[in-house]
Amino acid sequence: MPRFGGAPKCHACEKSVYFAEECNALGKKWHKTCFKCSGCGKRLESGQELEHDDKPWCKNCYGKRFGPKVCTSNDQLNHSPESTTSGVGIGATAGCLDAADETPAQSKFKNTHTSAKTKVVISNQEKCVRCEKTVYFAERMVVLNKIFHKTCVKCKKCNKTMEPGSVTEHDDEIYCKNCYGKEFAPHGKH
Repeated sequence: MPRFGGAPKCHACEKSVYFAEECNALGKKWHKTCFKCSGCGKRLESGQELEHDDKPWCKNCYGKRFGPKVCTSNDQLNHSPESTTSGVGIGATAGCLDAADETPAQSKFKNTHTSAKTKVVISNQEKCVRCEKTVYFAERMVVLNKIFHKTCVKCKKCNKTMEPGSVTEHDDEIYCKNCYGKEFAPHGKH
């Protein structure tokens, strides 16, 4: 931290790090964009990193450079340096691969379809109340017991996208609270 105020310096680029862009990791302050793996350059989140020589590493690069080694020959008992390759990971299963015995995997499932033009038809698909197109589970939103695409949950009057809790209904149409109040709320005498 600077002596007379100001922002702390980024450990990577030595420039000021302000609160909105700061990442605290390895006991230091970093810009979120500067906090990268020392091996592959992949951007890291605080808590994802592993540390070696005061530098951040992703799990893959850390395992390859500093993890247990894999034996490629029967010199495993000798622990000779010539018989090892790069590390292959960290954790309980690290170093359990034997590169000498690799065989390609084959699926036990066979494709029984003879035509490439076979079309799969799924029945009983839910339709969006607004656009009347099929709604898949990942894009499904239930509002006022009706099914919508997330992008179709919009106010009929102002077209504003809404969250489920901010929706009001009138004559089977949905409105934001603001437009509903302007259009349908009781108005006093002026």
